[in-house]
Amino acid sequence: MITKDDLAGFLLMHAGFRAEFGRLAEACRDPRDGEHRELLEEQLTLVLEMLHAHHTHEDATLWPKLAGRDPEAGAALAELEAEHAVLDPLVAAAADRAVPIPERAPVLRRLHELVGEHLDHEERTAVPLMLRHLTADDIEADKRQAMADFGRRRVPVIFGWLASSADAGLLATAFADLPGPARLMFRLFWWPAYRRRFTRLYGTAAALPAVLPAVPEA
Repeated sequence: MITKDDLAGFLLMHAGFRAEFGRLAEACRDPRDGEHRELLEEQLTLVLEMLHAHHTHEDATLWPKLAGRDPEAGAALAELEAEHAVLDPLVAAAADRAVPIPERAPVLRRLHELVGEHLDHEERTAVPLMLRHLTADDIEADKRQAMADFGRRRVPVIFGWLASSADAGLLATAFADLPGPARLMFRLFWWPAYRRRFTRLYGTAAALPAVLPAVPEA
């Protein structure tokens, strides 16, 4: 039987979505200049693509798998899938570059609110089902799919974003599951680079993840 620690990657993505839409909603209200506006567009595109990939995996793979193993849960899982459809128009509006990014800030604020409510519902409903019915092989397959969704070139930025969003316990659990070379790259390169990006995006320094030593960063 799997434990909640085995779902750390899944829950880490949730933490990332909870944090980033709120940050973006605030920062997009008044970009400093054209360079800042373009960086916000790039970050927004990344997060929206990851949300789409996360929901697509749930609807196409995870929810059907859970419903197949627990038919009585089918109606509850269908509710979660229906919530994805409710979010779709907001996602499309947030992604619409034909609209100036400050005008999309209210959409991002509403998306932040609804995504948070949806993730709360998902964790109340789906996580207990995942703990009861998923296997270690299922978890490994989900991890491979997540890495494919990230894409190799985007891994450093995505890992930095997620590390800037999670609480210490969740981050430590997810970090311990990474291969040694990835942990080293994160400490030496990915996190220092993302911390600089975070400051350019949001005007403040990202908190040092608990999994890193408290030493000056390059």
